[in-house]
Formats: sequence, C-alpha cells, structure tokens
Amino acid sequence: VFQQYSLAMASQPSSSSDSDDGLLRALSSCAAPEPRSARSGCGFCGGCCTVRPQAHEVVTYKAHTAGCDCKGWFRTVFFLRGRPILHVLPPLLAISLMTIFCALAKDPRNLLGREWDLPHLEDILKEDYALLLTPLSFLLVYRLNRSAVRFYDARAAAGKLIETCRVLAGEVVRFGVHDPGAVEEMCRWIVSFPVATRNFLRQNPGELAELEGILKEKEIERLKMAPVQTLYCCDRMRQAALRVTRSNTKDSAPLVASMFQSMEEHICSLTGAMGAMERINNTPLPFAYVSHLRTCLVLYLLGLPWMLRTPSWWSVPLVILISYALLGVEAAAVACERPFQDQANHLPFDQFAKVVAENVRQILEQAEDETTLSTKDCGLRL
Repeated sequence: VFQQYSLAMASQPSSSSDSDDGLLRALSSCAAPEPRSARSGCGFCGGCCTVRPQAHEVVTYKAHTAGCDCKGWFRTVFFLRGRPILHVLPPLLAISLMTIFCALAKDPRNLLGREWDLPHLEDILKEDYALLLTPLSFLLVYRLNRSAVRFYDARAAAGKLIETCRVLAGEVVRFGVHDPGAVEEMCRWIVSFPVATRNFLRQNPGELAELEGILKEKEIERLKMAPVQTLYCCDRMRQAALRVTRSNTKDSAPLVASMFQSMEEHICSLTGAMGAMERINNTPLPFAYVSHLRTCLVLYLLGLPWMLRTPSWWSVPLVILISYALLGVEAAAVACERPFQDQANHLPFDQFAKVVAENVRQILEQAEDETTLSTKDCGLRL
C-alpha cells in the first residue's frame, strides 16, 4: 500500500505537492500556540489585568479527584468571571428596593411624620406562604435540568462534528492518493466547516479571519455571501468527493462506490450535527413556562421581607442573599440553554475549529512522512 501511495504521489505534477505544502504551512501557522503570559490575567477576573483585550475564553472546572481539592473549592467559590450576575441584577434590584421599603415600614420609629399600624403578616400567612416554596422549587429544578440537557446535547453534537471531520479527512487522504489536488480541496473545506458552523449559529457570517491562507480570497468571499455557510462547505466537499471518485482508475468499481458512499455518509453526519445545534439554538423553552416561573419567583421574593420575623434592617441582607440564591438558578439556566455565543459559559467553538485544523494537519503530515519513508524503502530495494 505504501509503494502504491508513493508511486501515485510521485507521478503527480509538482504543483500539487506545492499546494499541499502550502496547506500544511497554513495549518501549522494556525496551530501555533499563543504564550500563556499574553492570554491570562490575575486568575480571578479572566483577563482584566492584561494590557490588550482578552479573547473568548470559556470558564471550565474539572475537579481534582486524586486528593483534597482545596484549590478547586477556592476557585469555584471566589471566582467572579463566569457567574451570570447580569441576568440577576434587574429582579434583584427591584427586590432590594422592596426590602428596604419593608424595613422602613416595620421601623418602630415614625415614618413620614406618622406612626403606621401594620398587620403582622408573618403571624397570619406564615404557614401558607411557606407552601409556595415547594412548587417554586420544582419549577426551578425543571428549568435548570432542561438547560443542562440542552447544553450537553449541544456539546455532543459538537463532538460528533469534530469526530466526523477527523474520519472524513483520514478517509479522503488514504483513498485519494491518486489525486492530491482533490484531497487538498476536501481538507480545506473540512477545516472550514467548524468555522462556518460557528458563524451560522452566532449569525456572524463575516468572521472568517482564521481561513485566510487556507481558502483562496475568492472562496472566502463566496463563503461570506452564502446564506448558509455550512451548506456551501458541504457542497464543496461533495464536489471534492466526486472528483476523487471519478479520477480513481486503479481500484475496482465496488471499492470506489463504497468509499464514495462512506464519504457521503460522513458529509451527511456533519449536516446532522449542525442541524442538531441549530435546533437547540432556535428552540428555547416555551414562553409560557418561563413567564410563569419568573412571575411566581419575583412575587415570592417580593413578599418575602414581609414574612420574616428578623429585626427590620437585618432582613435586607438576608432577603438579598436568598433572592440571589433562587434567581441565580434561573440565571444559570439562561446562561446554558443556548451555548453557542461568545460568552464564558458557552461552548468554545474557536477551540473546536482549531482542534479540527490540527487534526487535519496531523493526518496530512503523517501521509507525507509515510510517502517519504516508502519512497526511500523502494529505492533501497531497487
């Protein structure tokens, strides 16, 4: 097999090998890591102490299972970046104002020049009000559970995309030894597919800077103009698969047909993975459920300061703490249910595209090294 591969590669014009080297150089430049000192800040803010703006970096946590995870506990408790604080602020501000008003109303001193005679609601509605927390807890648990399932479904679809790109690149490199130009064409669009998927999900078709040097300028312009960039990439991959199949005159017809069917199935798998992420991105939880949950949650927390028996001003921090705990569950669900944007808790699609590019580069380099070794082996035998 190595001898056939080396003879087929040696029989191709030098321009094809030069273009392969150009693709490898482009992929190698994309895979060059950035120094850690240029990417990270103080460790708590995730980049606010750096000189230049910070690129998208996902906040992740992997528990240390070998021993005491003191560092992990410290990081997860005091780490500010990645918390959905902005989602909590609007209702938390309204609840804080209500709590302050309640504390003023319950103050035994005169308020607004008169003394108010308020009913002791905590004695009248204490048990009935506590019952509201049970259905509210079920609503919150279901909300967070659905968001977590959507997050991991999106990650599974992204993993399927990466896996299929690896297999498709390996198949076309081995099957297309007779046509290096078509192999290069297929590999270019395999590398482009994760970038196109990211742009489609984020609705930002113009973000194609990573593909400079991998695609030609005209190809990048056509990709930008495509209404759905992922479909354009799949169409170009199908064209390359047809080119590899039609130019194969060495293998038998059944083998050629089976390899083409395999490549077509992998391209369909890429479309399916993109479609799964598109479904998650375009189908949030029903408005009726989210509206009912938020209404019940805000009304419960607005009435909470009137039910507490704590001294008037001590109820302010207590209610704010309880409100942040409950509102944080809803905010975490919002941050995870559509994890495709450029945010701290979303999927790192930039890293996924880089992984695919590195995998394709490795496959091409291994094929090139094996070709060189097999050519030397053939010369020694001769």
